[in-house]
Amino acid sequence: MFKEVKKLFKDKIDISLYVPLYKKLEIDMMYAINEQERMVLLYGEAGSGKSFLMHRVYNILKEKNLTSQIYFIYNPIEEEQLENVLSLNTDEHIVLFIDEAQTLSLEKLEKLRITADNKNYTIILATHEDEAKEIFAKKHFNNRIDYILHTMPCNFDEMTFFISTKLSQNGFDDIAQMFSKSNYKKIYKFTKGNLREINQLLYRTFDIMQYFYEKDPAKVHKNRIENKYIEMANIFIKEVHA
Repeated sequence: MFKEVKKLFKDKIDISLYVPLYKKLEIDMMYAINEQERMVLLYGEAGSGKSFLMHRVYNILKEKNLTSQIYFIYNPIEEEQLENVLSLNTDEHIVLFIDEAQTLSLEKLEKLRITADNKNYTIILATHEDEAKEIFAKKHFNNRIDYILHTMPCNFDEMTFFISTKLSQNGFDDIAQMFSKSNYKKIYKFTKGNLREINQLLYRTFDIMQYFYEKDPAKVHKNRIENKYIEMANIFIKEVHA
């Protein structure tokens, strides 16, 4: 019963499961790219949805078949891939998405800055919050970042929308209706609105519910979710990360 629904909350980037919490940031990023700005910095705490947002915009650009050349680098430590994109010799506008930019060396960041200054590139860097502050502190970067976008943990209403929408748009309206306000309060208490933690908590909650459902289906309610399952999931996650 809960085996399929838990897959929606698996901790992976699947753009088909995208829930548009950050519509304004999406619009701002698209605007910066259309204006061919040089550098865009997207930052926020781990699990706040940076990678999902970048993949969303990347997919929109690819679907639109624009004249720009569009590249996405998932792991900038892979030097060869990054070097190949930076060495392109073309007059076309190049859009380069770089996830996990906090792994880049200072030398590589400087090369990105020089490339953005001297070629027709728009470079979007996604990085964690603390590392973004270090970039801000560098004078030669400070005045060359044209757009700064900040992902924040979602508030209670956004979290409720995120969960219910993800369930409903994937054909699980019946499961969405099982959630009570008490459930949502419990989830928000444990996750503080961090999207990655919300996904992890719900994946484990449905995993536990599936276990008990297989053991004794009569003991698992069909029309509501008991908070004890959410609490058990939270304990399990804490023990794993301890």
